[in-house]
Amino acid sequence: MKSYLKLSILIVLMMGLILGSFSVSFAQKKEVAVLLPGTVEFFSVMRRGIDQAALDLGLNITYADAEWDAGKQLSQVENFIVKKVDAIMLCAADNMALLPAVKLCNDANIPLISFTNSLGTDPEGKYAGVVSYIGRSEIGAGIIQGEMAELLLGDKAASIVLIEGNPGTAPQRMREEGFLKIAAKHPNWTVVEKRPIEGWTKEGALAFMEAFLQSGRKVDLVSCQWWSGAIAAAMALEEAGVTGVYVTGLEYAKELVPYIKEGRVTGSTYFSVVEEGYKAVETTAKYLNGETVPSFVEIKHIIVTKNNVDKFVPEM
Repeated sequence: MKSYLKLSILIVLMMGLILGSFSVSFAQKKEVAVLLPGTVEFFSVMRRGIDQAALDLGLNITYADAEWDAGKQLSQVENFIVKKVDAIMLCAADNMALLPAVKLCNDANIPLISFTNSLGTDPEGKYAGVVSYIGRSEIGAGIIQGEMAELLLGDKAASIVLIEGNPGTAPQRMREEGFLKIAAKHPNWTVVEKRPIEGWTKEGALAFMEAFLQSGRKVDLVSCQWWSGAIAAAMALEEAGVTGVYVTGLEYAKELVPYIKEGRVTGSTYFSVVEEGYKAVETTAKYLNGETVPSFVEIKHIIVTKNNVDKFVPEM
C-alpha cells in the first residue's frame, strides 16, 4: 500500500513537471506579425523559409497581405499594434508611404524588422527606429543590372529599355537608381523608356513590350527588374520577329532556365528566396531573445548566364 502511495505521488509530481514545462513553453512562444505587400510567387516561396524558421525557433507567425495597397498595409500595422504582438516584420508595399509605421511601432514599444522591401532610401535598408533590414541592397541589384549591361554593350551607342517592378516599392525605385549610376558612366547609352509594371506581372510586362515594339523604336537591351519580366520581353521580341536584342533580368526560376540556356534571356541573377525568409525570422527571434543583431543582413546576388546556369537550383 505504501509503495502504491509513493508511486501515485511520484506520478502526480511528474505530471506536474510535464504540464509546467508545457505552460512555460507556451508562455515563451512569441507572436510575430509578417506583413507582405502583395501576392506573387516570390512571396509564396519565401513563406517556406519563414514558416520553417518559425517552427525551428518557436515563434507563432500571423500573415497579412496588403494587396499592393500601402494604405491598407499601414492599417494592418495599426491592427497588429492593437493586438500587442511581440514583433512586426514588414515587407513594405511602398518604402516611403510606410514610414509612419516606424513611429507607430516605436511608440508602442514593438520592434519593427523590415525585409525584402526596405523602408526609406538607404541602399542597405537602414532606417532609424527599424531594428534590422534583411534582404538585398536594392541599389546594389540595380548596379548588377548595369554591370550586366556593361558586359554586353561596353561603351558603344545603345538604346535601353528598363522594365521595372511595382511602382513605389523600394526595389522599383532603388534598382532604377542603381542602374542609372552605371549608365551615367556611359554617355553613349540612351534609356529610351522606363516603365514600372503594377504587381510585377509577366502579363503587364508583355503588354508594355508589345506596345513598345509596335511603336517602331529601336532597342539594343531590355533590362528587367525581375525574372518573369525578362521572359515577357523575350516573348514579345520573338513574336515581333525582332532579333539581336539583349534581355536581362534579376532573380531566378524554373521557367527562366530554358530561356537562359537557349540565349533568349542573356542573363539574370540567383539568390535564395527561402534563405531570405528564414534569416528574416531568425534575426527577429535573436532580437526578441535579447541578442544584438546587425542593422543589415545581406543576401547577395550571383549573375547567371548560360555558362553557369546548371550550377543553380531554382526555388520558384
